[in-house]
Amino acid sequence: MGFVLFLDPFSGISGDMFLGLLIDLGLNTHKLKQHLDKLELEYELEVKKVNKNGIIATKAQFKIPKKEHHEDHLTHHKHHGVHLAEIYKTLEKLDEPIMEKVRRMFNSIAEAESRIHGIPKEKLHFHEVGATDAILELATAAIGIQLLDIEKIYSNPVNVGSGFVTIKHGRYPVPAPATAEILRGVPIRFDPSIQAELVTPTGAAILKELVDEFAPISFTVEKVGYGAGERDLEIPNVLRGFLGHSNDEKPKKIIVLETNIDNMNPEFYGYLMDKLFERGALDVGYMPIFMKKNRPGVRVSVVCPIEKKDEIIKTLLSETTSLGIRVYYPERIEAEREIKEIETEYGKAKVKIARYCSRIVNVAPEYESCRSIAERSGKPLKFIYNYIYQKAKEQLNLKDF
Repeated sequence: MGFVLFLDPFSGISGDMFLGLLIDLGLNTHKLKQHLDKLELEYELEVKKVNKNGIIATKAQFKIPKKEHHEDHLTHHKHHGVHLAEIYKTLEKLDEPIMEKVRRMFNSIAEAESRIHGIPKEKLHFHEVGATDAILELATAAIGIQLLDIEKIYSNPVNVGSGFVTIKHGRYPVPAPATAEILRGVPIRFDPSIQAELVTPTGAAILKELVDEFAPISFTVEKVGYGAGERDLEIPNVLRGFLGHSNDEKPKKIIVLETNIDNMNPEFYGYLMDKLFERGALDVGYMPIFMKKNRPGVRVSVVCPIEKKDEIIKTLLSETTSLGIRVYYPERIEAEREIKEIETEYGKAKVKIARYCSRIVNVAPEYESCRSIAERSGKPLKFIYNYIYQKAKEQLNLKDF
């Protein structure tokens, strides 16, 4: 089971603060560079420990070997820049799950600039240095999450600071217009005691696209990390993060897809079920029904993760005679499952342990393990199942089962 990351951006967030936090939490920089080198960009990664108001934090920064580093990531002037399409082409060198996350974050920045300046995002030009910096920061965010096996990210509201900031178009209140646009849908708070801008566009994009929920959760903390920012403020300019495992069993985002069929060759149903499981279905069921004109038919019901919806619908429509699919959005709560191996006089056997809210709620011998032992020993399957169940209770000290 993967980790949960809880962010506490009490002093804002930037791309390099998030990178520093991930390294402070244990991100292996050698493995990180192996992914980043696929982008074929020139860069150096500088990592060091710094003291921020008494807190030792990790300062991480990309050094781009170019003549000038612009503060803005974007420009709509038609020189010294790269188009969004060129950036997306660079991102295609990354592994697909990582690439998709980085694309989403870059798209958030481009859409914000497009709304602010009234320019189609396809025509925006990124400063070459700013674009490279942003690519590396956002790619690192997605790569770091994967390497640290982080499954969910939660966050407190982000402190954006207060006061005014000077950009090339003049002086604007904090947060700057583009950052404010990116932060749509993200809970923020203004801190009148900090007269500074605490959130960068890349930091805002990370919050917008990578955080699953802005809410407190119950979880067991294993590590606390600090990513250092550039500023020296009245408060430590660090991004704090907690890495651990959730104590709450959150409802899984799943859907149920159903269709009724009365004119398909029965031989096709076995093949259909195999294809649905191959493409991500969690459960597939067939139910005999009577349809219009009292024709016998089959109700096909598929449970799948919400992200597999389109692929499963495509499979149902292409592999059956159905012309329409019903979609339901139920709530599904799953127990955490773990496989334990126990010793028996017939050899090793596997047992599935289910936990809910950190408490064991079910114990079941694995069918394939029981079947294999039954075939080797010549004993009835039901005997082996009950035997392994009792052995599991003894060896795992499960007195309540």
